[in-house]
Amino acid sequence: MIAVYAATWLALGPLPQDPAYHLFADVRTCFGFIPRAGDVLTNLAILAAAVYGLRLRPRMNVAPDERPAANLLVVGAFLTALGSAYYHWDPRNATLVWDRLPMMLTLPPILVLVLADRVNPAFARRALGPLTVFSLASVLWWSFSEAIGQEDVRLYFMVRVLLAVAIVLLVVFRPSRYTGTGWLVGAIVGEGAMMTFERLDHQVFAATGGLASGHNLKHVAVGIALVCVFNWLARRRPRALAALAPA
Repeated sequence: MIAVYAATWLALGPLPQDPAYHLFADVRTCFGFIPRAGDVLTNLAILAAAVYGLRLRPRMNVAPDERPAANLLVVGAFLTALGSAYYHWDPRNATLVWDRLPMMLTLPPILVLVLADRVNPAFARRALGPLTVFSLASVLWWSFSEAIGQEDVRLYFMVRVLLAVAIVLLVVFRPSRYTGTGWLVGAIVGEGAMMTFERLDHQVFAATGGLASGHNLKHVAVGIALVCVFNWLARRRPRALAALAPA
């Protein structure tokens, strides 16, 4: 990953964050003091998913080595809701860092849990720390590179895409030790919807007559995806035991 990043940086130069990213369609104010209220308040969907995950936490069917990843996922969901609301209150690069850092606390634990399920349980113990640190470092590198006048967001994009693609490939091509794969598929569909809504922010706002923007719906899709992951952890059962259960 680092070698590929270095090669692209040398060949193409730094890739700055597009300033137009901060120009969201929904600029409505609510209650006279909440700016960009649609994008701020729809983070309640992510917050609700985090609360749901916290309530399910004691019933999650995870091994002791998987518990830290499940706990980090719940914490990451709470921080994602707060960080995203903070960013949308005042969208700019300095606040976007606090939106992206919490997101990098949710994807690594999901990947670790899928690796533990579909490749080797040892990944739950060994991969969580390195993956999380590297993911957070990709965001911090973007912020640092901006501070020194060489802004480059490429490493963050590469890590973000790699984590998501790895999860999809594992779900599609590796057998699971547990039931409940449909919940993971639902989470993947939610991720795809999130990316689509994000790209079509202004188009969705126009199509709905200003009722909801693409970014509003993106936050709802994130909440749904998290609920699906939490349900997978709580409702899954080892396939060997499921096969022995009476019809």
